[in-house]
Amino acid sequence: QLVEVNGSPCLKLTEDEEKATFPGIKSIYRLRDAAGELGNHSQNSLGSLPAPEPVPWNPAGHPFMDLMALEEEPAPKAGQELRIRILGSLGETSKVIPSFVEPLQRIYFRDGQVRE
Repeated sequence: QLVEVNGSPCLKLTEDEEKATFPGIKSIYRLRDAAGELGNHSQNSLGSLPAPEPVPWNPAGHPFMDLMALEEEPAPKAGQELRIRILGSLGETSKVIPSFVEPLQRIYFRDGQVRE
């Protein structure tokens, strides 16, 4: 998809707000949680009940979000709190803390030259 012409960011025009893109070159990252992170429970206040087993459907490094950021923004780091904006949610933000961060994008062409 065209994102820039002669150094000027391009915006995709569409009537469907969810298909619109933000101008500029992006970097894409897959954010993953840790093993059983969503299923771990602390002991109750009395200390008499055993903690339940981790939720079985949450394997190690389960992907929970693909993050799109502008290329000039710093790459997210594991354990770092990130403030994110969900596409299609007008102005709403949320916070996430990934346990693993995997870059997804590979650049094949840049400035008319083959990169990979």
